[in-house]
Amino acid sequence: MNIVDFSKEEFQNQQIEASHLEEILKDFRRDGYVIFKDIFSKDYINELNADFIDKYGHLFSEEYKKNVFRVGHRRIQVSVELKKSFNTPYLYANPFILPVLEGIFNTEFIISDLTCVTSLPGAKYMPLHRDGAIFKGVALAPLLPAYAVGLLIPLIPFTKLNGPTRYWPGSHRSPLHSGAFEGNPNFIEPEIETGSCILMDYRIVHCGNPNQSDEKRPLLYCNYSLPWYFDSSNFRFDPHLIVDDNNYSDIPEEYKSLFQRRNMKLQ
Repeated sequence: MNIVDFSKEEFQNQQIEASHLEEILKDFRRDGYVIFKDIFSKDYINELNADFIDKYGHLFSEEYKKNVFRVGHRRIQVSVELKKSFNTPYLYANPFILPVLEGIFNTEFIISDLTCVTSLPGAKYMPLHRDGAIFKGVALAPLLPAYAVGLLIPLIPFTKLNGPTRYWPGSHRSPLHSGAFEGNPNFIEPEIETGSCILMDYRIVHCGNPNQSDEKRPLLYCNYSLPWYFDSSNFRFDPHLIVDDNNYSDIPEEYKSLFQRRNMKLQ
């Protein structure tokens, strides 16, 4: 598993050493993912979770079951407004994430969406899928550099009981349809503590495992992409990056270009 531990010196300097960055990028390009350990404080993740539940927790009640966007059995996707604990560079421009993204894209990139997918108790397996693909069926497509990358941040510890995500390393380079990986045993199911996160290529094949616990399992997505890429299948009708003017004014100038798509809808 591509688990990235940062040194004491890197944490002190809030900067990845050049040789270490190259190793991370090599692993990401080969396998389509890396797992970063302990780059957020547990207190901060608990604050994110509390703010998320405070604003959106009512959507998970039975009375709202017909009025939410479902991405699987008992799995609900919410576009998260950039405010309170979510409006900080510590989240969207983290010093241990941003250099990796710069190395992956090697050009200007943006935040394409800020969402949270919550797996409710009793949620079943998700179908195998890729979050996005272009030039489907074209042999060249798997050879292209990454054009969209997801930063996945568990808001509670992910365990075997509540259903960690299953990934097929290297599948972002495969021309096979995602369903062809059904029965393929070469997957990983990383259990992740709060404070750690996963960076994954949009093309990697993955699926959510059943939530056999009695608690909701929220997974925050801060997705990045090249400016020309649109995730039209997941974010067609509702704004996927919600930032009002007051919160936008609080974003440091050096990061405002990341939010070019704020409040945008495709339809």
